[in-house]
Amino acid sequence: QASFAHQALFWHCAALPSRLAVAMASSKWTQRVLLAALCAEVRGQGLGPVDQCPGSVNVMGAGTAALVATKINMPNVPAGPVKNVDGVVMPEMWGRAYLADQCTDGTYDHNQYVGIPLLGKKFIYTTDVSQAGCGCNAALYLVSMKQNSEVSGCEDYYCDANSVCGVRCDEIDIQEANKFAWHSALHRYDDGNGLAQGFGGWARDMTSAEYGPGAECIDTNSPFKVEVSFPVGNAGRLASMDVTLSQQGKPCDVSFRMDSYSHDAGFEHLSQSLAAGMTPVISYWKASDMLWLDGPGAGGGPCQQDDMACGTAPSFSAFAIEDLEASTLYP
Repeated sequence: QASFAHQALFWHCAALPSRLAVAMASSKWTQRVLLAALCAEVRGQGLGPVDQCPGSVNVMGAGTAALVATKINMPNVPAGPVKNVDGVVMPEMWGRAYLADQCTDGTYDHNQYVGIPLLGKKFIYTTDVSQAGCGCNAALYLVSMKQNSEVSGCEDYYCDANSVCGVRCDEIDIQEANKFAWHSALHRYDDGNGLAQGFGGWARDMTSAEYGPGAECIDTNSPFKVEVSFPVGNAGRLASMDVTLSQQGKPCDVSFRMDSYSHDAGFEHLSQSLAAGMTPVISYWKASDMLWLDGPGAGGGPCQQDDMACGTAPSFSAFAIEDLEASTLYP
């Protein structure tokens, strides 16, 4: 059904007012992407050429990983390019890339994607979202792509919890962010909405005084460090997802912990996916209805409307994986 809605909206978007396109869409993700991508940009402006194999990055503690850029953002919608400058990954608008063991130009193979076992480990990187305004989403997340044998409507084996390319799988959003808002979220394969924490929309685990342009802890006008831990608890299962944002020279960090998720009691399902190994995905997109991420929510949220002033590409760099200390493995 999701794939049908994608294609129907693509072909009819030019003739339909955007409010009707929203009514026809089959999911939250479909609604927000189609309005911006199909009606405003993808059909009207065209995108730059995509280099499927834009080099490699070093992941300290795991070795070198190839980057694989998709050429299809969603069924019938082209993707934007992803740049790699000396290991700094910069997805242009509508770009999406995956970490892999190798990249073969002209071929997408799920067996080539990395499957990093992150249960009991910490994933670290640096990001710059300084040009991403309201309505922009610079994302880094984990999905079970290596285990997915369905080619998908994007012809690259992409899967996620919202079936964007027609295939569902578990998804852990480490970062969905712009310079005003931040969400980290857990999604079992059948839960598109997921459970989110951070700042923006209905999430209030930090404030604009702590995160945002000129903020005391994380000044998003400059790059900052992201650390996400997946400590092990009872029966070898995931105990929580612990997120810490920090910035050199700042007097404070921002941290929050997600230790329960109603769609996956005891983290039974997500524990298996993390242990089996998940594929990191980097992407950049925008929408005029991104207020679920950066809007006022119950009041006090950072954005009143999504003007989609997205500027230049965000960046992701200095990737590392570390084993957690024994003190972080919960009884």
